[in-house]
Amino acid sequence: MPNFFDSRLTRALISEKTVLVAICLNALALFVLAQSDPDTLAMNAALGVDYACVLFFLGEAIIKLGRSGWRYFESNWNRFDFSVVLFSLPVLLSPWFDLHEFAVVLLLRLGRLFRLFQLFRFIPNVERMMVGVRRSLRASVGVVIALLILLFILALGANMLFGHFAPEHFGTPFISLYSVFRVFTIEGWYEMPEAIAANATDPLWGMIARLYFMVTVLGGGILGLSLANAIFVDEMTMDNNDDLTAKIVELQHEIAELKMLLLQRQPQARDSTVDLGTAEESGRCAAGSE
Repeated sequence: MPNFFDSRLTRALISEKTVLVAICLNALALFVLAQSDPDTLAMNAALGVDYACVLFFLGEAIIKLGRSGWRYFESNWNRFDFSVVLFSLPVLLSPWFDLHEFAVVLLLRLGRLFRLFQLFRFIPNVERMMVGVRRSLRASVGVVIALLILLFILALGANMLFGHFAPEHFGTPFISLYSVFRVFTIEGWYEMPEAIAANATDPLWGMIARLYFMVTVLGGGILGLSLANAIFVDEMTMDNNDDLTAKIVELQHEIAELKMLLLQRQPQARDSTVDLGTAEESGRCAAGSE
Protein backbone atom coordinates (compact mmCIF):
# COMPACT_ATOMS: atom_id res chain seq x y z
CA MET A 1 0.00 0.00 0.00
CA PRO A 2 1.56 3.33 -1.03
CA ASN A 3 2.32 5.82 1.70
CA PHE A 4 -0.02 8.82 1.52
CA PHE A 5 2.68 11.23 2.70
CA ASP A 6 4.97 10.14 -0.16
CA SER A 7 2.35 10.29 -2.90
CA ARG A 8 2.64 12.50 -5.96
CA LEU A 9 -0.19 14.73 -4.69
CA THR A 10 1.46 15.48 -1.36
CA ARG A 11 4.81 16.14 -3.05
CA ALA A 12 3.08 18.63 -5.33
CA LEU A 13 1.33 20.32 -2.38
CA ILE A 14 4.53 20.93 -0.43
CA SER A 15 6.68 21.86 -3.42
CA GLU A 16 8.42 25.23 -3.30
CA LYS A 17 6.36 26.64 -6.18
CA THR A 18 3.06 25.78 -4.48
CA VAL A 19 4.20 27.19 -1.15
CA LEU A 20 5.44 30.38 -2.83
CA VAL A 21 2.08 30.88 -4.57
CA ALA A 22 0.24 30.32 -1.27
CA ILE A 23 2.41 32.84 0.57
CA CYS A 24 1.90 35.47 -2.15
CA LEU A 25 -1.89 34.90 -2.12
CA ASN A 26 -1.88 35.22 1.65
CA ALA A 27 0.09 38.47 1.45
CA LEU A 28 -2.43 39.85 -1.04
CA ALA A 29 -5.32 38.79 1.20
CA LEU A 30 -3.76 40.48 4.25
CA PHE A 31 -3.30 43.66 2.22
CA VAL A 32 -6.96 43.64 1.17
CA LEU A 33 -8.08 42.91 4.76
CA ALA A 34 -6.11 45.89 6.04
CA GLN A 35 -7.84 48.40 3.76
CA SER A 36 -11.32 46.98 3.08
CA ASP A 37 -14.48 47.98 4.91
CA PRO A 38 -16.32 45.35 6.98
CA ASP A 39 -19.04 43.22 5.34
CA THR A 40 -17.94 44.02 1.82
CA LEU A 41 -17.33 41.57 -1.00
CA ALA A 42 -13.59 42.30 -0.99
CA MET A 43 -13.40 41.76 2.77
CA ASN A 44 -15.29 38.45 2.64
CA ALA A 45 -13.19 37.22 -0.30
CA ALA A 46 -9.96 38.16 1.49
CA LEU A 47 -11.16 36.38 4.64
CA GLY A 48 -11.88 33.27 2.61
CA VAL A 49 -8.43 33.31 1.02
CA ASP A 50 -6.78 33.88 4.39
CA TYR A 51 -8.77 31.00 5.92
CA ALA A 52 -7.79 28.71 3.04
CA CYS A 53 -4.12 29.70 3.40
CA VAL A 54 -4.17 28.85 7.11
CA LEU A 55 -5.58 25.41 6.27
CA PHE A 56 -2.99 24.96 3.54
CA PHE A 57 -0.05 25.78 5.83
CA LEU A 58 -1.48 23.53 8.52
CA GLY A 59 -1.76 20.70 6.00
CA GLU A 60 1.79 21.39 4.78
CA ALA A 61 3.13 21.06 8.33
CA ILE A 62 1.20 17.81 8.89
CA ILE A 63 2.47 16.31 5.61
CA LYS A 64 6.07 17.23 6.38
CA LEU A 65 5.74 15.78 9.88
CA GLY A 66 4.32 12.57 8.40
CA ARG A 67 7.18 12.34 5.89
CA SER A 68 10.08 13.20 8.19
CA GLY A 69 8.85 12.50 11.70
CA TRP A 70 10.73 14.30 14.46
CA ARG A 71 13.53 15.08 12.02
CA TYR A 72 11.18 17.78 10.75
CA PHE A 73 12.18 19.97 13.71
CA GLU A 74 15.90 19.71 12.95
CA SER A 75 15.55 22.45 10.32
CA ASN A 76 15.37 26.06 11.52
CA TRP A 77 12.95 26.94 8.73
CA ASN A 78 10.64 24.09 9.68
CA ARG A 79 10.60 25.18 13.32
CA PHE A 80 9.83 28.73 12.24
CA ASP A 81 7.04 27.58 9.89
CA PHE A 82 5.50 25.41 12.61
CA SER A 83 5.53 28.31 15.10
CA VAL A 84 3.84 30.58 12.56
CA VAL A 85 1.17 27.93 11.92
CA LEU A 86 0.47 27.69 15.65
CA PHE A 87 0.08 31.48 15.93
CA SER A 88 -2.27 31.45 12.94
CA LEU A 89 -4.63 28.76 14.25
CA PRO A 90 -7.03 31.21 16.00
CA VAL A 91 -8.11 32.34 12.52
CA LEU A 92 -9.83 28.96 12.10
CA LEU A 93 -12.26 29.92 14.89
CA SER A 94 -13.44 33.08 13.13
CA PRO A 95 -16.58 31.51 11.53
CA TRP A 96 -17.97 30.60 14.97
CA PHE A 97 -16.50 33.21 17.34
CA ASP A 98 -16.07 36.96 17.20
CA LEU A 99 -12.32 37.18 17.76
CA HIS A 100 -12.49 40.92 18.35
CA GLU A 101 -13.77 40.17 21.86
CA PHE A 102 -10.52 38.39 22.78
CA ALA A 103 -7.52 40.71 22.91
CA VAL A 104 -5.05 37.84 23.33
CA VAL A 105 -6.40 36.10 20.26
CA LEU A 106 -6.10 39.33 18.32
CA LEU A 107 -2.43 39.51 19.25
CA LEU A 108 -1.95 35.90 18.17
CA ARG A 109 -3.54 36.73 14.83
CA LEU A 110 -0.55 38.94 14.17
CA GLY A 111 1.28 35.68 13.64
CA ARG A 112 -0.23 35.65 10.16
CA LEU A 113 2.16 38.44 9.22
CA PHE A 114 5.16 36.30 10.13
CA ARG A 115 4.18 33.94 7.35
CA LEU A 116 5.51 36.53 4.93
CA PHE A 117 8.99 35.91 6.33
CA GLN A 118 8.79 32.53 4.64
CA LEU A 119 9.56 34.37 1.40
CA PHE A 120 13.13 34.72 2.64
CA ARG A 121 13.83 31.07 2.00
CA PHE A 122 13.30 31.62 -1.73
CA ILE A 123 16.07 34.24 -1.85
CA PRO A 124 19.19 32.89 -3.61
CA ASN A 125 22.03 32.00 -1.19
CA VAL A 126 19.82 32.87 1.80
CA GLU A 127 21.63 30.36 4.04
CA ARG A 128 24.96 32.01 3.30
CA MET A 129 23.41 35.42 3.97
CA MET A 130 21.99 34.30 7.32
CA VAL A 131 25.39 32.90 8.35
CA GLY A 132 26.90 36.30 7.55
CA VAL A 133 24.21 38.09 9.55
CA ARG A 134 24.80 35.89 12.59
CA ARG A 135 28.56 36.40 12.33
CA SER A 136 28.08 40.16 12.00
CA LEU A 137 25.76 40.31 15.00
CA ARG A 138 28.26 38.44 17.16
CA ALA A 139 31.06 40.77 16.08
CA SER A 140 28.95 43.87 16.74
CA VAL A 141 27.88 42.93 20.27
CA GLY A 142 30.71 44.86 21.94
CA VAL A 143 30.07 48.04 19.97
CA VAL A 144 26.31 47.83 20.56
CA ILE A 145 26.81 47.41 24.33
CA ALA A 146 29.19 50.39 24.37
CA LEU A 147 26.62 52.48 22.46
CA LEU A 148 23.87 51.48 24.89
CA ILE A 149 26.01 52.51 27.86
CA LEU A 150 26.82 55.83 26.17
CA LEU A 151 23.13 56.33 25.37
CA PHE A 152 22.18 55.67 29.00
CA ILE A 153 24.77 58.10 30.38
CA LEU A 154 23.94 60.89 27.92
CA ALA A 155 20.19 60.42 28.40
CA LEU A 156 20.42 60.70 32.19
CA GLY A 157 22.71 63.70 31.85
CA ALA A 158 20.25 65.41 29.50
CA ASN A 159 17.40 64.65 31.89
CA MET A 160 19.27 66.22 34.81
CA LEU A 161 20.51 69.25 32.89
CA PHE A 162 17.66 70.10 30.53
CA GLY A 163 14.59 68.35 31.93
CA HIS A 164 13.15 71.62 33.28
CA PHE A 165 13.76 73.54 30.05
CA ALA A 166 12.43 70.94 27.56
CA PRO A 167 10.18 68.47 29.42
CA GLU A 168 8.70 67.23 26.13
CA HIS A 169 12.16 65.88 25.23
CA PHE A 170 13.90 65.26 28.56
CA GLY A 171 11.17 65.41 31.23
CA THR A 172 11.65 61.77 32.30
CA PRO A 173 14.56 59.36 31.89
CA PHE A 174 12.56 57.22 29.44
CA ILE A 175 11.61 60.19 27.25
CA SER A 176 15.20 61.37 27.48
CA LEU A 177 16.43 57.96 26.27
CA TYR A 178 14.19 58.20 23.22
CA SER A 179 15.26 61.79 22.50
CA VAL A 180 18.97 61.03 22.76
CA PHE A 181 18.45 57.99 20.54
CA ARG A 182 16.94 60.36 17.97
CA VAL A 183 20.08 62.47 18.30
CA PHE A 184 22.18 59.34 17.61
CA THR A 185 20.30 58.90 14.33
CA ILE A 186 21.09 62.57 13.48
CA GLU A 187 17.38 63.19 12.91
CA GLY A 188 16.43 66.76 13.81
CA TRP A 189 19.01 66.90 16.58
CA TYR A 190 19.50 70.66 16.24
CA GLU A 191 15.87 71.32 17.22
CA MET A 192 16.42 70.12 20.80
CA PRO A 193 19.17 72.55 21.84
CA GLU A 194 17.23 75.35 20.14
CA ALA A 195 14.15 74.49 22.24
CA ILE A 196 16.29 74.47 25.39
CA ALA A 197 17.83 77.83 24.49
CA ALA A 198 14.39 79.33 23.83
CA ASN A 199 13.00 78.20 27.21
CA ALA A 200 16.09 78.87 29.35
CA THR A 201 16.31 82.11 31.29
CA ASP A 202 20.09 82.32 30.98
CA PRO A 203 21.74 82.31 27.52
CA LEU A 204 24.53 80.21 29.03
CA TRP A 205 22.19 77.21 29.12
CA GLY A 206 21.67 77.51 25.38
CA MET A 207 25.43 77.41 24.81
CA ILE A 208 25.79 74.42 27.13
CA ALA A 209 22.97 72.60 25.35
CA ARG A 210 24.49 73.21 21.92
CA LEU A 211 27.90 71.94 23.03
CA TYR A 212 26.31 68.95 24.79
CA PHE A 213 24.43 67.82 21.70
CA MET A 214 27.34 68.48 19.37
CA VAL A 215 29.39 66.04 21.47
CA THR A 216 26.43 63.61 21.50
CA VAL A 217 26.09 63.69 17.71
CA LEU A 218 29.83 63.24 17.16
CA GLY A 219 30.27 60.50 19.76
CA GLY A 220 27.11 58.47 19.32
CA GLY A 221 25.77 59.41 15.91
CA ILE A 222 28.79 59.82 13.66
CA LEU A 223 31.57 57.81 15.34
CA GLY A 224 29.54 55.20 17.24
CA LEU A 225 27.01 54.21 14.60
CA SER A 226 29.60 54.45 11.83
CA LEU A 227 31.89 52.08 13.73
CA ALA A 228 29.05 49.62 14.35
CA ASN A 229 28.03 49.78 10.69
CA ALA A 230 31.62 49.28 9.51
CA ILE A 231 32.08 46.18 11.69
CA PHE A 232 28.74 44.75 10.57
CA VAL A 233 29.47 45.25 6.87
CA ASP A 234 33.03 43.94 7.20
CA GLU A 235 31.82 40.71 8.82
CA MET A 236 29.03 40.33 6.25
CA THR A 237 31.47 40.55 3.33
CA MET A 238 34.19 38.46 4.93
CA ASP A 239 33.07 35.24 3.23
CA ASN A 240 33.36 36.88 -0.20
CA ASN A 241 37.09 36.11 -0.05
CA ASP A 242 36.63 32.44 0.81
CA ASP A 243 37.11 31.29 -2.80
CA LEU A 244 40.23 33.42 -3.19
CA THR A 245 41.64 32.13 0.09
CA ALA A 246 41.01 28.53 -0.96
CA LYS A 247 42.80 29.13 -4.28
CA ILE A 248 45.79 30.69 -2.49
CA VAL A 249 46.01 27.71 -0.12
CA GLU A 250 45.83 25.31 -3.08
CA LEU A 251 48.55 27.29 -4.86
CA GLN A 252 50.76 27.12 -1.78
CA HIS A 253 50.36 23.33 -1.68
CA GLU A 254 51.31 23.08 -5.35
CA ILE A 255 54.40 25.25 -4.80
CA ALA A 256 55.42 23.06 -1.87
CA GLU A 257 55.04 19.95 -4.03
CA LEU A 258 57.18 21.52 -6.77
CA LYS A 259 59.89 22.33 -4.23
CA MET A 260 59.87 18.74 -3.03
CA LEU A 261 60.22 17.46 -6.60
CA LEU A 262 63.13 19.85 -7.24
CA LEU A 263 64.86 18.78 -4.04
CA GLN A 264 64.45 15.12 -5.02
CA ARG A 265 65.90 15.73 -8.51
CA GLN A 266 68.95 17.71 -7.34
CA PRO A 267 70.81 14.73 -5.82
CA GLN A 268 70.11 12.69 -8.96
CA ALA A 269 71.49 15.53 -11.12
CA ARG A 270 74.64 15.71 -8.97
CA ASP A 271 75.12 11.91 -9.18
CA SER A 272 74.75 11.94 -12.95
CA THR A 273 77.29 14.79 -13.20
CA VAL A 274 79.78 12.85 -11.08
CA ASP A 275 79.29 9.75 -13.21
CA LEU A 276 79.91 11.71 -16.41
CA GLY A 277 83.08 13.26 -14.93
CA THR A 278 84.37 9.86 -13.86
CA ALA A 279 83.71 8.40 -17.31
CA GLU A 280 85.60 11.24 -19.02
CA GLU A 281 88.56 10.87 -16.68
CA SER A 282 88.65 7.15 -17.31
CA GLY A 283 88.58 7.79 -21.05
CA ARG A 284 91.51 10.20 -20.83
CA CYS A 285 93.53 7.74 -18.76
CA ALA A 286 92.90 4.97 -21.26
CA ALA A 287 93.94 7.17 -24.16
CA GLY A 288 97.18 8.14 -22.37
CA SER A 289 98.12 4.57 -21.69
CA GLU A 290 97.79 3.73 -25.36
